[in-house]
Amino acid sequence: MSIFDNLRALKLSVVRSYRQIKGKFSSGMSSMSGFTSYVPERLVIEPQDLHVADPQVAQDFYSGYFALGGTIKETRGQSPFQTIAENGNWEKELYSFTWLRHFSANKDSLSDAQARTLVKEWIELKPENASKYNWQIEIASKRLISLLCHSIVLLSNPDHEFHRQLMRSMGKHVKTIRRLISLEPEGMPLLCGHIALTYASICFSGNSRSLNAHRDKLAAELRKQILPDGGHISRNPALIPEILALLLPLKEGFNAVGIAPPDELISTIERLLPALRFFRHGDGTIARFNGVSVSKKDLITTLLRYDESLGAPVLDASHSGYQRATIGKGNLIIDTGEPAKGDLSLHAHAGCLAFEFSHGLSSIIVNCGVPKTYDSETSQVWRTTNAHSTAILNETSLCRFENPGTAGRAISGQVFSSTLKPEVSRQDTNTSSTITAAHNGYVREFGIRHQRTLTLDTNGERLFAQEWFSGPDKADMRYTTKDKVTLRFHLHPDIKASLSANSETCMLETREGEQWRFDCPGFEIKLVESIFFAVLPQPKPTWQIVVHAKAYDKPEINWALQKIQAT
Repeated sequence: MSIFDNLRALKLSVVRSYRQIKGKFSSGMSSMSGFTSYVPERLVIEPQDLHVADPQVAQDFYSGYFALGGTIKETRGQSPFQTIAENGNWEKELYSFTWLRHFSANKDSLSDAQARTLVKEWIELKPENASKYNWQIEIASKRLISLLCHSIVLLSNPDHEFHRQLMRSMGKHVKTIRRLISLEPEGMPLLCGHIALTYASICFSGNSRSLNAHRDKLAAELRKQILPDGGHISRNPALIPEILALLLPLKEGFNAVGIAPPDELISTIERLLPALRFFRHGDGTIARFNGVSVSKKDLITTLLRYDESLGAPVLDASHSGYQRATIGKGNLIIDTGEPAKGDLSLHAHAGCLAFEFSHGLSSIIVNCGVPKTYDSETSQVWRTTNAHSTAILNETSLCRFENPGTAGRAISGQVFSSTLKPEVSRQDTNTSSTITAAHNGYVREFGIRHQRTLTLDTNGERLFAQEWFSGPDKADMRYTTKDKVTLRFHLHPDIKASLSANSETCMLETREGEQWRFDCPGFEIKLVESIFFAVLPQPKPTWQIVVHAKAYDKPEINWALQKIQAT
């Protein structure tokens, strides 16, 4: 890193340390004896949980097997809250209580009793035995929402002592989240906190004064975080279904208590639903950009039932920094935006001009995506430019990260990047869509500008492109010595690939048996091993098409992907 990047990293470290100290103080205050001055009297509604539930998970819990965060832990008769977990994701999911939905799905007294036992164990947990994630604002907010959404299961037995404990705990959540909100930077955890407080306000009886306050604060936060085209300010498409799954039941909750939902809540939902369609491929997955991992297809299907428009997705999401082309069964989605900044960039990728292409039910060209679970210290190679279907110069990632990928250090943290200054234009007809985009991400270091023009036509069965490399003023490159270009096209694991004898053509076959042909005239095509992270139960090996060139010698590269018609 440059001296300026080192100074920025030092400043970030100081800011984070300060936040951690304040956060620990707040969570410590919240953990002391569990005392709170606010104890709700009763619940008036139980919001709906839109996430798909699996009764078998509750059965596994009863047997002592806790499959959470991509890891299975056997507790051997101990409370899971006394289990030491090596995987932070396991603890996060355990303490978020999102697993309560599986007990609700079972609909029997034994499952209800087991759910109450687990919640009671957590309530009576001593502070020194709790996870460090216990009172993080996003975890606490999800836990409060889960307790409210599954309160009928928890309160199905007339145990007055447990009822008092649960209501006291919910009051403690409200008080703690209110305190933590003032410490949280902009982003999804902060939005989660505002949503949780609004949930509590409509669920607790005699709470009209706080309801008005939390409703207004939520509306203000939605205006800040949800862009006009429905994207989130972090540019992470995976957050769209998660936010919708929280807001849709909240809207119904307002109606259930006879209060009109805030206008901002309704307009946000109306923007999020088309945005969800924008990023969705024909196979039901979300395009793998800027933090997208394994898609929750069942949840996405459920959410789209609330979309009354039922029309084609919008094509221009310029506020979020993405473009889409849909012709026939062909779907093309391109990242044409700047990375998010500051704390919002903690999961951002160096993938400007990267694209994904699908046809019908088959994803063909993809980005590597994010694994469902990973240790925070893991080298996050999926964030680098090499993990995306775009051009990389001199094997240098388009953006620099707070902790660069050097020996023993993780590729993680915020994105440090010079201004990419992306440019984008498009031209649409009844039979084709052409999108031209460019960025200056390599100008400062190498003096090279990259421009990519993608055209989808022939009823969505042909995608052809021009890659153009030039100087920063769009003129010829001069005095350029570091100009090694690598074009990467990562293939979905379901795609079979084979090279022709002269390595000028690559033949592809989808799982449905469709045949496609990739050509790059004048250049040798190579098939190189790749990895697809966004799949369960673990990442899958796959292939990538690779084309090497020297930008000064060959500033223009043309390639095409075309479906071969059956004879």
